[in-house]
Amino acid sequence: MKPGAIIPRSPRIRPAAGFTLPELVIALMIFTFLILGIVTANIFGLRLFQVVQDRLGSSDSARAAVERMIDDIRTCNTTLVGSVTNGVFRGVINGEPQSGSALMVYPTTNLTSYVLYFANPTDQSFRRTSTADGTTMILAQLITNVVLFAAQDCMGNVLTNSQNNRVIHLSLEFYQPKGTCPTADSYKLETSVTRRAL
Repeated sequence: MKPGAIIPRSPRIRPAAGFTLPELVIALMIFTFLILGIVTANIFGLRLFQVVQDRLGSSDSARAAVERMIDDIRTCNTTLVGSVTNGVFRGVINGEPQSGSALMVYPTTNLTSYVLYFANPTDQSFRRTSTADGTTMILAQLITNVVLFAAQDCMGNVLTNSQNNRVIHLSLEFYQPKGTCPTADSYKLETSVTRRAL
């Protein structure tokens, strides 16, 4: 080597650079907003699911209750509209409007065998009692209306006598309290049915 010769130095290799503090803060904020957005969307979806589930559940139970009542009326021999007081059914007499809170269904000509549908005002429930199995079951809860049944003619007018070809009209109004879903909601279910064999 010659004295005084300059030896070129090799270029210095820089190690891999990390994030700077501002880059790290921005990345952390974006990640936090992304996580908050996912959690918020998930909570909203769960609340919406609960509301829909409550509504579908109430309409499903009411539909099941009404289907059984429709079958009882279609296959019965006689029906009477009236009210229940202290556990005793009182039918509406001829000359009065045929509407009330209870419906007595006689499946056969035997008057000791019956099915009774009625509103219980103490706990706001709609119930079914049958002498065949001797049980009382709750079909719907939180009923708000008092007059559930009406005997009508084919035009929808409430009758004042006990015609053979009358139509039994059911109107159920019930609500769900605010505790089960975010907002209180009310529902109305109406149906009309008549006996098959007139």
